[in-house]
Amino acid sequence: MKVWYIPTWNGDVRIEPAADDPKNKCTLAVFHPTADEREALTAISTLLVERKWLAEPVAAEIVDQRFTIDAPMEDVGPLVAAALRKGPAVISALHLRGGRVEVVEHSGVTPATEEELKKLAKKPAKAAATVRRPTPSCPECFVEGIPPATEALLAFLTPEQHATWADERYLICRGGLTGHRYILAHRSSEIATKNGRICFDADDRDILHFHDQAVPPEEEILASMLILQHREPWLRNEATCLGLRFHRVFKNPFGDHMDGVLAASLTKMVGIVAQALHGG
Repeated sequence: MKVWYIPTWNGDVRIEPAADDPKNKCTLAVFHPTADEREALTAISTLLVERKWLAEPVAAEIVDQRFTIDAPMEDVGPLVAAALRKGPAVISALHLRGGRVEVVEHSGVTPATEEELKKLAKKPAKAAATVRRPTPSCPECFVEGIPPATEALLAFLTPEQHATWADERYLICRGGLTGHRYILAHRSSEIATKNGRICFDADDRDILHFHDQAVPPEEEILASMLILQHREPWLRNEATCLGLRFHRVFKNPFGDHMDGVLAASLTKMVGIVAQALHGG
């Protein structure tokens, strides 16, 4: 595997095989972590020290750094991914050759989780990514600057998806159970702004209500795409399918129709304040 992405708000965390000894060592690269992410990375580095894979814990004031880990990527990736992205409702996806994707569902550091992720990591693949489920219900989308797509998202796109993302910041994916075509749009794109939401069911012709504005738009879309393809009921249920046109709605595995409403309200307030501060 070339790289394991764990996208974060300002940048990302990634694990790559070490250039000098890829079979026995790997590199943990950290870019622009937030305060919470720095705290989590310090805790993760303590686990690495306990396993004698790292000489000393990562400093709390870490900014942009690379660390050489004395263990192969297949061992380090599962530990870091499970510790940095705790659940519930987290999946790690592996982009295999030929465009096939395999996923593992997990919620924290456990021996069973590590074992499952290790099996996944040993397969020949283009890339891996660990993402969490967006929140059902969502605030209005609004126009802002559109940053370039991250490598993590591009690593999982088909050529057709890459083309539409590059041109108009949207992609089309199919639901793993329903086969429905979903249009997923960058939260700042013209499509999302026009619809008011990031996800549109092109077959039932209605909007699915969910969001994760605590992460970059690219991770929000990557998580939504992987989950719709491989855990469709997580995002197609009574909390997200609020229109009358939906023909097949699953039971929400994480609550009822009110799941996410409070989080969406808080996010909307934050957005309004941000717009006011920027003169919007």
